[in-house]
Amino acid sequence: MPLRVIRDGDGPAAWNMAVDEALLHAATTPTLRLYGWRPHAVSLGWFQRWVDFADVPAGIDMVRRLTGGGAIYHGDELTFSLALDADLLPRDVAASYELLHDAAVAALADVGVASRRLAGGQPVGARPRERWCFAEPGAGDLVTPAGKLLGSAQRRVRAPRSRVLHHGSLVLRRPDLTPFVAAVADAREPDAALRARLADALVDRLAVALDLPAVASGLAADEHAMATALTRSRYGDSAFTRAR
Repeated sequence: MPLRVIRDGDGPAAWNMAVDEALLHAATTPTLRLYGWRPHAVSLGWFQRWVDFADVPAGIDMVRRLTGGGAIYHGDELTFSLALDADLLPRDVAASYELLHDAAVAALADVGVASRRLAGGQPVGARPRERWCFAEPGAGDLVTPAGKLLGSAQRRVRAPRSRVLHHGSLVLRRPDLTPFVAAVADAREPDAALRARLADALVDRLAVALDLPAVASGLAADEHAMATALTRSRYGDSAFTRAR
């Protein structure tokens, strides 16, 4: 079984979230997707209240993620989603984070950026104490001396079969809106060459962690159609974003 790898460019918030949900429900093989955000945007965790972010500057796009956890301002970053059957990851949620975060630590080391998985702190949870994902590193988070470097969240579904969607946001440059985050730029200049090497390393390390061969791919027709419908009916609808 291969690990299908989709390398997308920068996309709008609603489309990014719609594609990831389509992959959760429609992908027939494990799928890793790498992408960015244009324009930059805030994603709210599934359980968060929209009114708690009334101070976000006007004009910044906001979208609700299918995954839990705290809000993320998606600026200059490498975002990845992983959609796969649940039996390909450890059943224990914390252990699944550890597996994927260790792969990210190795990928960063491959390009000369030192990081580590935090041993202590609050356990992984869908409803965090802090509203911003990066504000308070917790158990298993990927950190540097400057703070939290990788924001992660999951959604697990049981029907029509047990599936997992894992989101990861790896900060390249520190955004002004969330200045408390760590960034790759703290250690290395994220020029075009480093970005390409980091993306390749992340693909390679995640494939090794999952024990699956990586194969380049793109969206299937049914996945694209589902993402288009979800953009219109959910993620592109402000009422959906503000539902909580």
